[in-house]
Amino acid sequence: MNLYLTTLIVYSLGLMALGAWIGRRVRGAGDFFVAGRSLGPGLIFATMLAANIGAGSTVGATALGYSYGLSAWWWVGSAGIGSIVLAFWIGPAMRREADAHQLRTVGDYLEHRYDFRVRSLAAAILWIGALFILAGQLWAIGSIISTVTGAPAWIGCVIGGVVITVYFSAGGLLTAAWVTVVQLTV
Repeated sequence: MNLYLTTLIVYSLGLMALGAWIGRRVRGAGDFFVAGRSLGPGLIFATMLAANIGAGSTVGATALGYSYGLSAWWWVGSAGIGSIVLAFWIGPAMRREADAHQLRTVGDYLEHRYDFRVRSLAAAILWIGALFILAGQLWAIGSIISTVTGAPAWIGCVIGGVVITVYFSAGGLLTAAWVTVVQLTV
């Protein structure tokens, strides 16, 4: 077994162990889906930062910067501006409304503010987008495992899917947030 494969195995087992450890604190649907509303500003900031830093932001934005100059800043700069607007204006207003009406998700908020059709449309759009993002991430995991082990990429996709499913199923959003912090650190 080579060093790269050993590192991937230890890292994956660590993520699953973190998920299982955090999952012990999950007591109900509110804990699973919205982390019991316990995500503080630092954890939310770290997860938002990690969501915006990846191969697209680093490799993709760098390539655009090389090709087009400073104008490529808008790839990640617009995400930064949008995050600031969400953090200081839209997020707090939605949080106050959610607290006043016991809303747990963005879908709950959309149904409360508009109606169930808007919630359903937003859910469908987000589901399709999330499916494509997940497919891309699984393909990347499969490619990495294929490169390291020589196994077919689909086997790497399955392995990556199992790891993700284990740690997320163990603790929901809270686990996902902390795993994202680990990934951001790495």
